[in-house]
Amino acid sequence: METIDRQELRAKLDANQDIKLVMTVGGWTFRSKHIPGSLSFPSPRYALQVLRYDDEIILYSTGHARQDTRAAADALLAHGYRNVRCYVGGLADWENADYPVEGTSVGSAADRPWPHGHSPDGTELEGGCPHCDNGWSGYGWPPAEAWDPDASQEVDRNGAARS
Repeated sequence: METIDRQELRAKLDANQDIKLVMTVGGWTFRSKHIPGSLSFPSPRYALQVLRYDDEIILYSTGHARQDTRAAADALLAHGYRNVRCYVGGLADWENADYPVEGTSVGSAADRPWPHGHSPDGTELEGGCPHCDNGWSGYGWPPAEAWDPDASQEVDRNGAARS
């Protein structure tokens, strides 16, 4: 797994380089807080339909303890994507440097209750909460050998098949 550090990622964002910075979490977590310029996909299957094989893709999650970035990188590489890197420090590392973040919980001093009865990092779930990660931790990826993006159904932004 190729990685990128905080300084290199910041330099790419500051230079407005054409990267696809993908937060590998579910919608609730993404809406709560993310690095400005990040993309969120409702499912891995939808990401496979939107991302191009030659895109420079940088994956990140909430922090070091999450398995979703590694699972996503492994799956994208298996599906033929050539330029995939992981920002393993994730959102926690970004915030530790006092870099900007955006989302619905930014600027709130109040502790917010976390949904579904687990901790913010979800470490006790090993990244597998279906409400929070939408399959990013591994179970939502179609098998690479069976995936044909040209023959796949189109999906809407919620990941549902279009007629």
